[in-house]
Amino acid sequence: MKSAFILFLCISSCLPMAHAASSDTLPVTDSVKNKLTLQQKKDQPRLILNLELIDFPYQTDASKTVDNGNVSLSSFLKGYANPSMHQSLQLTTSLYSGVHYCIDKLFRKDAYADWSGGKRLLHTITLLASDYILITAPGFDGWLHEEFHRSVLTRFGVNSYDEMNKFPIGVETVSVSHITDEDLIRFKQQSPSDFIRMHVAGIEGEYLLAEKMQKNNFFYNQNASHEIAFMLNILNAIAYVNISANSLRADEMTDQMNAKETTISSRDFTGLDFTGWTYDLFRPNEPYTSRGVHPSGLGINRYIKVSDLTNTELNYLKKQGNLQWLNLLSPMIYGIKDIKLNENGVYANFAIRNYLTSFGNDISANILLRNKSYNYAFTLHNYNNYNHYFPAIEMELVDYIQPISQQLLYITPRILAGLQPFEQNFTTSKSSFLGLLECKLEYKTHLNLNPYIELSSKTNGWIAGNEFLNSNLSIRIGASMRIYK
Repeated sequence: MKSAFILFLCISSCLPMAHAASSDTLPVTDSVKNKLTLQQKKDQPRLILNLELIDFPYQTDASKTVDNGNVSLSSFLKGYANPSMHQSLQLTTSLYSGVHYCIDKLFRKDAYADWSGGKRLLHTITLLASDYILITAPGFDGWLHEEFHRSVLTRFGVNSYDEMNKFPIGVETVSVSHITDEDLIRFKQQSPSDFIRMHVAGIEGEYLLAEKMQKNNFFYNQNASHEIAFMLNILNAIAYVNISANSLRADEMTDQMNAKETTISSRDFTGLDFTGWTYDLFRPNEPYTSRGVHPSGLGINRYIKVSDLTNTELNYLKKQGNLQWLNLLSPMIYGIKDIKLNENGVYANFAIRNYLTSFGNDISANILLRNKSYNYAFTLHNYNNYNHYFPAIEMELVDYIQPISQQLLYITPRILAGLQPFEQNFTTSKSSFLGLLECKLEYKTHLNLNPYIELSSKTNGWIAGNEFLNSNLSIRIGASMRIYK
């Protein structure tokens, strides 16, 4: 209750901001505050780097997972090998942003409109080559995909290894390995919904990466060259879902993996993500052992083939593959960084996304708005299980600037409210309430290395980028570096 009360105070301090600005208790006047706010909006950071050091209580789960249920200083430090969704997303966003910032800095010594055709082409080739190579580098897109899988496994005490750490350039399939069959048997029995979510958590991370970079570009006028990364990221995710529904290609790949992975420790946790997801989505209560024996005769046959799906299941997977194309509906992917709405400095942009979830999918519309003083993000969620629809709305005020003496505090409150399928069930028409309250406080220092704290509280339910399907109260602590030149 004490931690919930602290969160309530944090959220309460975020909401009545317009009134707080005029309070007599503040050590600055309205005119000084407005001057500081407008100046800060004018001096937007060209680059933001985040490092999240604490994500509690997730890191308790990580400590136990890497050290056989023990929690100690040693196991806590080892637990950083199993980062949370939030930690890995912050790191990958920072790495991509840093690479693109450096490439743009190298080329942009004058206005882009004044560039010659040759310079533009060289700039594009440099971005394409770097983004393509980095897909399989530790810390980048492929790594993030696997770490989102691993964070769900970690929550349930299943330790694993991310093969992306080996920088597997040119390899067609990369595994999350070193997982025992016994752990997977226990995991599915313990929480079928989390087990289903585990399959598709990787693509969830990729779409969140695009969303976070788009928000930074829009709200801070960064003009960073993220478009090629967006396209590679999204097209790769779309292709993966659709290949998983292609019986010839998917089953051939599965046979090749089974033939190559002769030991249990070398095997992936699921094979092709989306055939496994579909199979378990329709069979949440089927024991994991029902998959049968591995073709080699050693261990469980983990990988689901298209031929293992019924026609109904395969049609559902193909439908979700087609819906993935919605993720290309955003002007920001094609270089339109903002859309001017009027002459008073109001700008907008949008993105459509289709996330795969523990109960089906979420077709969401993300709407970004900014003016001279405020940054807003609104999201309309359309949660769907097999035959039923559950709506929700999400609102976020990004980096509200609150002067404190001669320093600044960036305040970012976020709220989500709506409905999801009861107990994350794929076929139910019954709903349950979904709620999220979150607030991030970042203190601006003279060094531009800003400490921050974020408090997050949620009910039962699926939220992209949050490992917990059950109700949860989390605290996150880290540091942000803002570079203005």
